[in-house]
Amino acid sequence: MYITKKFVESAGGPRSAAVRQAMVQAGDKHRVEALKMFLISVGCCEITRGDIESLGLSAREKKYRFCAAPLVYVLLDAETFSRFKPLTNDIDLEAAHIRNGVIGIKRSAADD
Repeated sequence: MYITKKFVESAGGPRSAAVRQAMVQAGDKHRVEALKMFLISVGCCEITRGDIESLGLSAREKKYRFCAAPLVYVLLDAETFSRFKPLTNDIDLEAAHIRNGVIGIKRSAADD
């Protein structure tokens, strides 16, 4: 969302409720994009709830204030992570989370 000077002036100035809400939404977009890029850089993969049940893993849920829906994920060790299709861009990541309701995240060695 781009906030233009014309919009700010027509919506009642920078202190109006509409302009403030637009500023929040514009900032949230950047936070969501940063979260996606972080997940891709750490390593994430497409996994289904059936895979989670068959492997005996437990899904976790994290609610971010700037996201409409919670992020549902499962942490995977490197060996298990390598079995699944890695997600290498934000579109695949978002589609996999929408399609399966969950994503796999590669656990770092420090988490062990």
